[in-house]
Amino acid sequence: MTGEVLERIGRLSTPGFFITAEFSQESADAPSDNLEAFIFQKLLSIQKGAAGRKFVYRQGEWRIILTFFPTDRVVEEKYALKNQCFKKQKKK
Repeated sequence: MTGEVLERIGRLSTPGFFITAEFSQESADAPSDNLEAFIFQKLLSIQKGAAGRKFVYRQGEWRIILTFFPTDRVVEEKYALKNQCFKKQKKK
């Protein structure tokens, strides 16, 4: 079911933003169409000046954490996805 939800989110036209979704609770039933309305409402609030970029969608048993990343600038440090690389030293 999460794959279907991700496809729904991915098909949305969200100019200027890339949206990630983290599922903290799931259900066997698909969330209703108000998921799309929720996303567009949050986009509108961001465009009007809302500082937050993380929003939690709740419906029934679903709990989805949506993060809106702007595509026209560098991501803020607190939202950055980072890879860590560790170099292994040779033993002598």
